[in-house]
Amino acid sequence: MGITPQKLAVTGALGVVIGLMPLFGLTSFLCTLLALRFKLNLPALLLICYLISPLHLILYIPFIEVGLKVFPLTTFNLSLSEITALFKQDWVVALKTIWLANLAGMLLWLVLAGPLTFFCYVLMLPVVRKLLKRLPLPEEQP
Repeated sequence: MGITPQKLAVTGALGVVIGLMPLFGLTSFLCTLLALRFKLNLPALLLICYLISPLHLILYIPFIEVGLKVFPLTTFNLSLSEITALFKQDWVVALKTIWLANLAGMLLWLVLAGPLTFFCYVLMLPVVRKLLKRLPLPEEQP
């Protein structure tokens, strides 16, 4: 008995989508919760999530910028000079502004997460099926 191709494709798709979440520090926790709840392969889910992290770093700022255009929660430009000026004026306001900008990025991710998960699943399922057919089946133990 092993993991089904469908569950392995779901694991891969969720690993990619969770790995792209524009929020630092919660991906491992979220992967663990989803793996335990849906009986997915936790090591594979975490591995995919960690392997996608360079792409996460590349897409972090664009997620926030597009999120602020779609959900204008605050007027904020993600420039080092504006961030520095905000913290010099009032660090509480700066944290609130950055938090709202990050929230806009998270909202955009939430909107895109469902379709992106489905798209990744549809792409991964035939690949996983083909790979699993190539693997030799373990012998039955009496």
